[in-house]
Amino acid sequence: MQAPQPKHWILLILLSLAWGFAFYLIAVALESFPPLTIVNIRLAVGAVTLFLVMHWQGHRLPRESAWWWRFALLTTIGNLVPFSLITWAETEISSSQAGLLMALMPISTMVLSHFFVHEDSLTPRRLCGVILGFGGVLVLIGGKALMGIGGSALLAQLAVIGATLSYASNAVYTKRLPPINTIVVATGSLGIGTVLLLPFSLYLEHAYWVAPSFNGLAATLTLGVVSTGLATWIYFRLISDCGPLFLSIINYIIPAIAFAAGVIFLGESAQLSQFAGLLLILAGIALTQNRSPASRNFAREDA
Repeated sequence: MQAPQPKHWILLILLSLAWGFAFYLIAVALESFPPLTIVNIRLAVGAVTLFLVMHWQGHRLPRESAWWWRFALLTTIGNLVPFSLITWAETEISSSQAGLLMALMPISTMVLSHFFVHEDSLTPRRLCGVILGFGGVLVLIGGKALMGIGGSALLAQLAVIGATLSYASNAVYTKRLPPINTIVVATGSLGIGTVLLLPFSLYLEHAYWVAPSFNGLAATLTLGVVSTGLATWIYFRLISDCGPLFLSIINYIIPAIAFAAGVIFLGESAQLSQFAGLLLILAGIALTQNRSPASRNFAREDA
């Protein structure tokens, strides 16, 4: 595993944009499709997108059955479970509240990495960084996101927390995979995820299918190409290079990007407390990073 380089920070920001925009796309897609159908379409479109890229690069999917079992586990804990939980939860709670709860992911990732990834051991410095980062997200999003915590929406909130645990488990498991090209593992996991989910979406939601609106269809296809296909490729690349804990800070960067975009492009007013939240996030991110580069690199076939 290597220390993050400038290219990794660029990829992390691109992934933050892809996943951060996904909350809005999901809200638009829900106007035309039921939750599981949205997940199934985005997995299928993402798999096709990556298959074309993989073929263009001259790679092939593995034939060994062991890899397909790994792909099945990866897509279950990294796509099917969290995508379904978050998409359903957004029918019950606001996207801002979902975003706040997703910021709990670095905490669960840090704990799991401590036990299963040698280079990501838990230290007091990193713990302080995670707590600072979460505090910054809370300040940035504002107290309104805390309104309604518990009560009738408790199940939806627990669903989002469950999604963060699922993402964290997937990140740690990915780091422990045998060496493989990242475009191959991304394509394989999305492809088998499409097949696994299809009978459930057909059986449970076919009665709710209606002719989609243009906006709903465009949002769902964008979810598939950008927020699922290309994002999954970047996701596996970052974990294989820099480890699960580095990737988990994306849940701090997404609210920061949303804040900056609102101020710069939409002319939204910025309060002093929001700038304080941004500084807390940056300080938290800095503390979670190692002081010195790791002593070894993760073996990866990216030729």
